[in-house]
Amino acid sequence: MKDYQLIELLRNNPSSGLLLAMKQYGGLARYILTQILGEDHKEDVEECLSDVFCELWKSIDRYDSSKGSLKNYIIGIARYKGIRLYKKICKDQKHLIPIEENNLEMNLDLTHEVSQKINVKILNETLLELGEPDREIFIRRYFLFEKVKDIAVFLKLEPKTVENKLFRGKAKLKKALLERGITL
Repeated sequence: MKDYQLIELLRNNPSSGLLLAMKQYGGLARYILTQILGEDHKEDVEECLSDVFCELWKSIDRYDSSKGSLKNYIIGIARYKGIRLYKKICKDQKHLIPIEENNLEMNLDLTHEVSQKINVKILNETLLELGEPDREIFIRRYFLFEKVKDIAVFLKLEPKTVENKLFRGKAKLKKALLERGITL
């Protein structure tokens, strides 16, 4: 079924539209949520999956086909819902990254909005200067929250190599951030 047909069905017959949308895009949304939340959180994935399609139904009138396909719109909703739930779960567990990896030994002063914008700009510039595959590894681990073994498979590297690159990457990043003026 074409996107415009599915959108019309969602607007005119929501129950049928949602069933069809879930049939067509449910697997993709589940995959994205599983990547964000982890395979050991199956119940959270299923709950979040329901939230994704509920949000699709509620926001279908705001969907703008000129900005992208319905598939991408659903992917965006899934990422947003998944990351929100992941952050909530991590907040309950008091950490976002496994403790053994949460050691950049950095205490950024982000109390002022201007300071935060400058620090984010410096961080982005520094990350762009990391060579490949280090930048890819770092982004996948600390921004997309992928597991080391999944990164290793994707980049065709050994998991130990990925761990070593993360360790060295944190040291390089810390040094570069200090040189650019971020206060640690």
